Amino acid sequence: MSDAENRLSAFLYRYRGYILALVAVTLVITPPCVGYSGLLIAIPIYVVSAFLRVQSRRFIGEHTRGHVHAADSLVTCGPYACVRHPLYISNTGFALGVAFFHLGVSPWVVAFMLVVVAFEVALSRIEDRFLERKFGDVWRAWACKTPAFFPRLGGSCENACDSKHVPAQRSFWRAFFADSSTWLWLFFCNLLLILRKVAVFYV
Repeated sequence: MSDAENRLSAFLYRYRGYILALVAVTLVITPPCVGYSGLLIAIPIYVVSAFLRVQSRRFIGEHTRGHVHAADSLVTCGPYACVRHPLYISNTGFALGVAFFHLGVSPWVVAFMLVVVAFEVALSRIEDRFLERKFGDVWRAWACKTPAFFPRLGGSCENACDSKHVPAQRSFWRAFFADSSTWLWLFFCNLLLILRKVAVFYV
């Protein structure tokens, strides 16, 4: 990878939160939808994304939102036995839920999601390169049988795990509360969208 690509990768990873915040601000200023159709779609997406996120956090142990990549070991169990990037899938699910909640079923959702998906895929490729450099053949063997985002139909996720008996490092609720900043961000974002709807339709 060239120096320019390395710098771009480092920039995207370091400022990923700010970039997503900018996308969220753009979403907030778009006109909200009328009715509850978007909310009915958003709620199950939120629930599934939250469950996947907590399950993933159970297996990766302590985590950080630092500016540089770090990994003490390669996690291949739990959700990571089925896909390589369950947290990025969860992030995309939250973004999709927010988009449906605010925009309803509209072409704006497609435009918004194209941007989010492109960004999350870019982050996942950056992470793949980092893990391959650090873990080498171990990562390549895992990546060969573990898709990045979509589990193989009819395949067994257990086959990608180093051991069928590897326990989660944390309980469900410990993992849930350890990710409190995510839940606060999601709450704050949805609160802003509710206030936006109130301002447009009831003031």
